[in-house]
Amino acid sequence: MGVTRRRFVLALCVAASWVGTRDTLIFAQKRQPFPKPPEPSDKQTNPAAAAAVSDAKRAAAKRALQENEREFRAGIDRLYQLTNELREEVQNTATTDVLSIRMYKKTEEIEKLAKQLKSKAKG
Repeated sequence: MGVTRRRFVLALCVAASWVGTRDTLIFAQKRQPFPKPPEPSDKQTNPAAAAAVSDAKRAAAKRALQENEREFRAGIDRLYQLTNELREEVQNTATTDVLSIRMYKKTEEIEKLAKQLKSKAKG
């Protein structure tokens, strides 16, 4: 009785391994075709057009940088103005007793502006 069980389990293992390896052997024989080469672009055939496009891109990038700098400088001026207003308000108010909502909102506005300026400075 024990021998027949062993043979049955052994036959079951052999059948399971054959089913598992059969699929991998079938798929291992398939070959992938070579990829198609990229098609030539227009920039390679017309260098004058490529130079005009690159000049336009440079000019657009320069304008964007100048606009970013203008906005950054305006933000710095606004930040300076807000901090001076907050400083004057703090000097005129006894902050040990009362912290006004206006001062709190002004500090939130300063923080928001500082974060925007930080992101502009990063680029």
